[in-house]
Amino acid sequence: MIKTLFIILALLAINSPPEPEKHFTDKTWEILLTDVKMRYRFSVEYNSFIQVPRFGITLKEMEGKEIVLQGFFLPADITGDAFVLSFVPMQMCFFCSGSGIESVVELQTLISHRARFRRLKTDDFIEVRGRLKLNATNLDNLIYILEDAELLKVGNN
Repeated sequence: MIKTLFIILALLAINSPPEPEKHFTDKTWEILLTDVKMRYRFSVEYNSFIQVPRFGITLKEMEGKEIVLQGFFLPADITGDAFVLSFVPMQMCFFCSGSGIESVVELQTLISHRARFRRLKTDDFIEVRGRLKLNATNLDNLIYILEDAELLKVGNN
């Protein structure tokens, strides 16, 4: 019985979500995760209710500014041109675990860095830098976009 309990606790420890403070960079993730509220709006185009972000003051002040983020890399399409940075690893992705869309950032990379991003594997822990763009209207993109994203570092979670 004790051996079984130990194994279960060990497995839970291995699969526990990352501690948020381990990859906040100047509290940027904290702001991205908390300074947005989602509300529902009916879309005639999609004939259904869709979630629309309402960004807080701090996020609005950050828009257009360069930020640095650390997180988990996710390739977003089979062409190798769309990439996402996630607050949590793929096994705990926003659509699987109950995290919201605010836990992922679309990476629009510099052309000179695209080959470096293509070599990354799912859930590689990376650090990126780029200009934050807030998106409340275009449903083809995520609500957070990091424009001119540069890959700064791989690893060191």
